[in-house]
Amino acid sequence: MPKVSEAYKENRRTQILDAAQRCFVRDGFHRTSMQDILTEAGLSAGAVYRYFPSKDDIIVAIATRNLDHIVAVLRDAADNGDSRGLGATMADLLTAAQGEQDEHQLATVALMVWSEALRNPALADRLAATDTELRGVLARLVAEQQKRGTLPADVPAETLSGVFVAILPGFLLQLALSGPRAVDGLPSAVKGLWPA
Repeated sequence: MPKVSEAYKENRRTQILDAAQRCFVRDGFHRTSMQDILTEAGLSAGAVYRYFPSKDDIIVAIATRNLDHIVAVLRDAADNGDSRGLGATMADLLTAAQGEQDEHQLATVALMVWSEALRNPALADRLAATDTELRGVLARLVAEQQKRGTLPADVPAETLSGVFVAILPGFLLQLALSGPRAVDGLPSAVKGLWPA
């Protein structure tokens, strides 16, 4: 039997996750069955279960994929954002999140993931780890802005980073529930609030 390449495995995982995400957006986590996912992906049970032993594993994998994307966007923005200011970095993050909502329903899935994390410890742990990572990236930027005098130095950088992290869920909530018009102009407003 020929050996399956890593690229093939990754493509198959992506196929399953994309199909599951479409199902979850359409019907929610609890109304979607594994059979729904199999049908949407066009795969056999064995093909799906080889990668994901349960629906909960699929939910955690989708959340991880989306969270990793947000962290990568923030890291890229932060790596390019020291001279542009924290507002520009946050604006980039919000703009990317809006683009992901348009293409992959990121905000919609985020709302479901937050709710599911209340009953799923693995998901709650993943969200907590991402929150810590986001705060760390932002704390570095906040500290740099504090040195420049563009943010108050009397508030710890870690505390201010928590304020900035809190902007993203509010943005995603408005985007998911009320649509793009509800968040029009918010990236620009954030940029204006915290200029370089």
